[in-house]
Amino acid sequence: MKKYLFLICALIVISCGKKESVKEASINNLNSQKKEKEIIKTASSKNTDIESVQNTDRPKQSKIITSKFDPDLLFGIWTNDPNGPHADFELTKKSYYIVDYDGDGDMPYVINQDTIKVYYNDYTAVGIIKNATKDTLKIDWDQNGITNYTKWKN
Repeated sequence: MKKYLFLICALIVISCGKKESVKEASINNLNSQKKEKEIIKTASSKNTDIESVQNTDRPKQSKIITSKFDPDLLFGIWTNDPNGPHADFELTKKSYYIVDYDGDGDMPYVINQDTIKVYYNDYTAVGIIKNATKDTLKIDWDQNGITNYTKWKN
């Protein structure tokens, strides 16, 4: 009888300990979710340019230091999807303009050799220009793979 009583007490202690660890895990999970939500609230989102948030040093104006590609081939209105409803961006001497952008779409940029840096208020995108022709532009943005653009034809 004592063996069974001891066994029952041991099971109760073990199960209470597990409930406590489950409770702790649940609290840790909630704390983790709260931290994640806080991060989401404060983290930058690409292409979400918030004028009041200035986390990056931005040049006052765009410039081309030296370019591996003829700027006339780089300048233009470019789209990733030629059958889509709009272009993605326009690159001019003045700016990198995000098409269909909420807010001020003119972003300063710097081109040096084959690298283009586009300065949002709270994010800097870095692209390696792989190729530029009259009708195509290939850029590897933030080392995420090459994006193929074609000239926008209205």
